[in-house]
Amino acid sequence: MAIIVLAAAIVSGARWLTAGEPVTVTAPPGATETLPEGAYEPVVDLRFSELHQDLGSDRGRADVRTYAMPPGTTWEQVQSAVAAQLSGWDQAGDCLDNGRRRLWCTWTEPVEWWPRQVRIVFLRPPSEPDPEQPWPDNTFLVIGSGPGGNV
Repeated sequence: MAIIVLAAAIVSGARWLTAGEPVTVTAPPGATETLPEGAYEPVVDLRFSELHQDLGSDRGRADVRTYAMPPGTTWEQVQSAVAAQLSGWDQAGDCLDNGRRRLWCTWTEPVEWWPRQVRIVFLRPPSEPDPEQPWPDNTFLVIGSGPGGNV
């Protein structure tokens, strides 16, 4: 019985230590952290804050980064570039392009205890010109990675 308890403690301890760090996700090709100036900033900052809050846990803070994407970048390009880095992770929802300006997708590490999460939010210009649109020609990507914790 002591051996079983010791083995469980070792596995749990190892998982506890590895779950404490967000996974590193590289931005897709063409992404830059140098953002253009514009009226989009409150909207992008809000998405950044949402990911930071949603992915943080009792294990620590989330790692969230914002990128400007080249014109013409598609949701499929972004989603597949991130998904390729998370091979074997469980995808939440269908993550399909529903035609909206804001798209998101979440992946969860396939472990029982303290799974880490990665979420992306893609912000693109509207398909039709909109005078109320704060960034008519810019596309942004927010990538967040959270440490394992209470999900």
